[in-house]
Amino acid sequence: MTSEVPSKGLEWTNLVLGAGLTCAAFALTELPAAAWNAGIVGLLIVCCSAVALYRYGAWAEWSNLALGCWAVAAPFLLGFGSAQAEMWTHVLVGLCVATIAIMQLSSGRKAQIPSKSNAR
Repeated sequence: MTSEVPSKGLEWTNLVLGAGLTCAAFALTELPAAAWNAGIVGLLIVCCSAVALYRYGAWAEWSNLALGCWAVAAPFLLGFGSAQAEMWTHVLVGLCVATIAIMQLSSGRKAQIPSKSNAR
């Protein structure tokens, strides 16, 4: 485990996306399932990203990957997939968070693999 974030800019982006999803919960009050899901998932994304900025660990990225995938699937599993605004808010934020988490995991893995020229 390294203590250096592969890209702090991407981690800040995930933090802002999580905060945006949390704030969206207040706009989604007509559908309680969407509002609660947005609030809880957004807050968890913010927490994982904040911890990763403070002390990086791959577990934070894996958590964000899982949360992003949940945000994409939640509208269909919780029954608000027919509500366009709520569904697209979750799907777009979830895809962005999951993609950034994959990029961070990939960058972190590349940094840990020693190059063959240095291994000699």
